[in-house]
Amino acid sequence: MKSIEKWLYLPIEVKVREQDAKLILAYHALKEGYHVMIGDHIQVEMALESFPKGIFFSKGGPHGFRKRVITHAKDHGHLVVELDEEGLLIQKKSYLMDRMRRDTLLHVSKEFCWGSHQKRSITSANPDLTNRCHEVGNPRFDLLQPKYRTIYEEEAQSIKDQYGNFILVNTRFSQYNTAKGKKENTYYQFIKQLYNRFLDLVEELCKKFPQYTIVIRPHPGEDFNSYRKYFSGYKNVHVVHEGSIIKWLMAAQVIIHNGCTSGIEAFLLNKPLISFIPFATKELDLPNQLGRKAKSYKEVISILENIFSSQSILTSEEKEQQRRLLSNFYKWDDNSYSYTSILQYCRDLQLPSHVTPKNPKRLSLNRKHRKRKFTLTGEEISDFFSRLDQIEGNSTSYQIVPIAANLYKLSLK
Repeated sequence: MKSIEKWLYLPIEVKVREQDAKLILAYHALKEGYHVMIGDHIQVEMALESFPKGIFFSKGGPHGFRKRVITHAKDHGHLVVELDEEGLLIQKKSYLMDRMRRDTLLHVSKEFCWGSHQKRSITSANPDLTNRCHEVGNPRFDLLQPKYRTIYEEEAQSIKDQYGNFILVNTRFSQYNTAKGKKENTYYQFIKQLYNRFLDLVEELCKKFPQYTIVIRPHPGEDFNSYRKYFSGYKNVHVVHEGSIIKWLMAAQVIIHNGCTSGIEAFLLNKPLISFIPFATKELDLPNQLGRKAKSYKEVISILENIFSSQSILTSEEKEQQRRLLSNFYKWDDNSYSYTSILQYCRDLQLPSHVTPKNPKRLSLNRKHRKRKFTLTGEEISDFFSRLDQIEGNSTSYQIVPIAANLYKLSLK
């Protein structure tokens, strides 16, 4: 009896956040005999209509978006597994009302969770679905493990060569500083206040440490030019949003943030981290519990002076306490990987049988539906896989077949 081919569909929406994580999952899925379709989210969705039935890897999203995507995959005969990219830092009530609505969750075969907090939030409201929820972490954080950091070492060194010793300031103010301009919203007044406090902080740092470069990395949904205009008179401030956050965290001498997932990533990379908290909010503030807290510009400057004089800002006991706190939200074990757990749970699924459609390569895209620019090249995939081969000690031949713009079918030769 002929075995059923295994197909895995990996859509990417935010390139700098998701691409490398999806590629490391794709790499190891290929080793297990999957054919992998990877690329622009919209293109992968369209491929579901023309290519064999398989497993669609949902990235979550607001209710309307999530329901449309998952329903589309199910309607075309695919199984759906899901790992919500925003599932790490959640408020239970609003999360269940929007991103984790039960009516859509019922269509998901496996709900992959970052850790115990997300899983408890889902299963306490849906106890009958407990068996389909699994703590797996996230392949994004696999790349922070010592084994895989070498992927970014060369690029991190290039950044250091370009910017020298620099302070990395990560922002997340897209609810006010939107890509289309400032947006006044009663519910997000605190974001407006944070935005202005960060502008003032960077100004203070420019004056106090003129010998240091300050790199501002805005959230992808922000107006980058707002920062460029504000700091146009400062030669030591650069506004950059390029490539994976990991190489920038590795290259930076210190990271300053408020409520950013990148704060957690910096902590796991053992980088000096300052959580600037000028006032309290009602948000889940896990990232702000990591590193050293500062409530004022003066405190930030004091901590930076200690870092620049090579002093440790956290004791070993403080680091361990923070690691234990993080373990309630994220499943992190040294030398244990999210992609391994994901593929293991996928093995339990009864894959749908299929008939390969005729002329599956004829895909097109109506450009008016695109919200973000996205590019993915075969060279990027090949280069990333080559780096993984070096780490894993493999020498494997892959077929990287372009199917449409920014869409590729991957398989072993």
